[in-house]
Order: sequence, then structure tokens, then C-alpha cells
Amino acid sequence: MNHNLYAAPLDTNYFNVTSFSALQKVFVRLFKKLIGNDVMHPDVLKPYGQGWVPPTTAELAEFKKAVGWSTGELAQLVDIDPKHLRNYLKERAYIQGKRIQYTAWRFWLESFGIVEPIKLEPLKPFLRSKIFSSDVANWEKPLIAEFRVIVTRSGYSDSAVARLLHLEEPLVAHLLHGIKADPKALLHVDHATWIKFLDKAEIPTLTAYIAPPTLPAETLLALGDGFTPPDPKTLRQFIAWTGRKPEELAGYFGIEPSKMKFFTTNRSARTTDATIDLRVFGVTDWRAPTFSELRTFMNILSLDPMEIAHRLKYSKQEMRVALLTRDNEDWKKQPLEIAQEDWFKLLDSLRIFDAGKIEKLTEREGRAYHIHYSTWRLMLYAFGIIKPTKLERKVAIDSE
Repeated sequence: MNHNLYAAPLDTNYFNVTSFSALQKVFVRLFKKLIGNDVMHPDVLKPYGQGWVPPTTAELAEFKKAVGWSTGELAQLVDIDPKHLRNYLKERAYIQGKRIQYTAWRFWLESFGIVEPIKLEPLKPFLRSKIFSSDVANWEKPLIAEFRVIVTRSGYSDSAVARLLHLEEPLVAHLLHGIKADPKALLHVDHATWIKFLDKAEIPTLTAYIAPPTLPAETLLALGDGFTPPDPKTLRQFIAWTGRKPEELAGYFGIEPSKMKFFTTNRSARTTDATIDLRVFGVTDWRAPTFSELRTFMNILSLDPMEIAHRLKYSKQEMRVALLTRDNEDWKKQPLEIAQEDWFKLLDSLRIFDAGKIEKLTEREGRAYHIHYSTWRLMLYAFGIIKPTKLERKVAIDSE
């Protein structure tokens, strides 16, 4: 749907008021009038972290009546299946504990001018300008703390950083995530390699570091106008630019921190083959799993890699290295040196007696998951990347 068909500057005179705060009061009064009692709670208009209360079935229905949009149109605005929205409008679903997603509700409120858009300012950790100097005489090596900020801002994986800086991947993982790595220590890298890394990461200067990341144009479009959800790297770059951790940002927009973190992982948008050859589970034509298959197996069953390494008589150090190194290395596609007896003992202990369960789980493992449209859109609004959509109500309501 083309939102421009409905887009129009908010006219507060439509309700005979002159400000957003007055409009909110009108909205509350409107609900009370339409419903016939005081069931409308003003907390449904609050931001998530400031005491938001999900709207009731009656409040959702009256909101729909107030703006004059159909269930299908409202659902399409926020990429919700219309039948799911219809369920939210049923008293039975509400009694069962089903609630409208915060960001969908907030998107409607902001789009129809009922509440002011949330505004957040990006937080920027201090970086010295000399680490960006293209003049080797003025350049200073980055501190580990600065290195961590730059890598987070770039959205690169540990393996990509290791490749670009010509460092061993375990060392990069230690410097970026190790609690024993001194953040005040210098990163031992030569000038040319570091500057090339900054250029590749599209952060060649301090100004570029402060500026918002260059987001793909299709991620900034409205739903129905060619919108494509951000991939994990794009999302990591954006969150890093805000200066907040994924779980902190999740708290502003009412989603589970674990989900926000998951959307930033490459696993969430995996498009590679996540299948496991059925011979791995056969007896007569058995072959050992490749490391790629073993990792898929561990992922879909939420298994501890170190425990699996022990049970398969696979070195824990080998497992650590395998988990850290790049997936496109040929040896990860070759059968591992695992004894058939040890493998089937593991399968028996996990009560896996046929490949049917595994096939269902691997199908889900290979499916891509993206941050919800309304959540992403509200984040872009909050940090001023794009202006909020302004939509017209299709019916006039008496505010008195």
C-alpha cells in the first residue's frame, strides 16, 4: 500500500486543539465518550518504559472507530496478519492474555498524531582524533577500548576483523570480548593496515564515526513502497551508532532483549544451507557429520559445544577454534574424525531415533528472522533518521 495516499501534515485543528498534549487529552475524552464510561486508561499513551499499559479489547475497537481505518488497513500499516489483529479485538483473546505488540500500537499512535514521537539522542564514546590520522607522523595506535568501539560501530564479525587486520581470530576474540584484555593497552597494528580497515568499515574519520551509518535505502522505505528489513550487520551498525547495547535499546521499544540480540546475529538471517545429510543418522551408510552439520545440530537442540566436544572425544580447544574460524573454510565441510559408536551414544542419550525431528528443526534453523517493521521504524523515528509518517483519520470526531 502506498502510504502517500493517506499521508498529510497533522492538523490539530481537526480536533479543535492546538498542541499534541491537548490532543492526547481529547483522545482520552473521546474514548470515554465513545465507550460510555471511564475504562480508557491514559497509561496506554505512555512510552514503554514509563508505565505503558496495553490497550484493552474495547480500547482497540474504539481506536479503530476513531481513526476510521479498517482492520485490514491498520494491520497492513504495521505488517500484522489481519486475522491476528482481529483476534486482539476479541474479548476471549484478551482474557487469555493476548496483547497487541507495543511497537504496533505506538506506531499507530505516532502516525495518527495522538502522541508525540519518542526522541532519543545517540551516545558517543570518546575517541581520539589521532587514531584516524592518515599522516603516519601524527597517527597514534588505537587503545583496545577504542578498537572495540570501532569494531562494534563497523558491524563486522570477529572473523572479518581478523581477516582485515591480518590477526589470528582467537586473538581478536580475546581483545574484543576477553575480560582479561586491558582496555587501556594499545592495539599492535601498523598504520597502513589500520587506515585500510577504517576505510573498509566506512569510518575513515572522526566525523564519519559521529555521523549516522549509511543505511541501505530500501530499509528506510515504508512498508508497501519497497521496504526491505535490515540485515544483521546493518542492525548492528545502527545500534552501535546509538551508543546503546541491544538489550538497553530493547527496553525503549518493548521487545525482549534476547530477541533484539538475536536479530543482530548472522544466525537470524541465515540463508546458507542448514540441512544435515541423512547419512549422518543412518547405520549402514553412515558417515560422520561435518563441522557445519555438527554446529547446526548443536544449534537446533541448544546443546553446549564444550559438552558435545567431550562426549565425542573432540578436543575442547579444537571446538573453540572451529567455532571462531570462518565458515567458508574447506575443512568445515569434511566429515569429522568422530567414532560411529560415540556419535550413536550421543544420539541415544538425546532420544533421537530417526531423522524426522531433525529435519523439522533444521527447516526452522534455515529460515530468516528479521526485526519487526514497526520496531525498526520507531527506532528510525526516535533517532531522527527519518521523519515519522503522518496519517489522516478518515472520520471526523466531535471533541466536545
